[in-house]
Amino acid sequence: MITILVVAAAVVGLVLVGMEGRGRRRMPWVADKLTRAAQHLNGEVEAPESFTRVIERSKFAERRQHREHSTAGR
Repeated sequence: MITILVVAAAVVGLVLVGMEGRGRRRMPWVADKLTRAAQHLNGEVEAPESFTRVIERSKFAERRQHREHSTAGR
């Protein structure tokens, strides 16, 4: 549980850095990526099409797996 909290805190910290633009002079490409991540998390921009496809595939696989398990017991 502590590991999950540490990872979550790190992600929040990185996104805050991206939103506030700290370190933009030293590592502009990282700041740009973090700014983009913050925009996605805030819902300000559309999700990339590749990400949308992965989500749709996982939903399809989940539904198929659920159907297989529900009919297996009959």
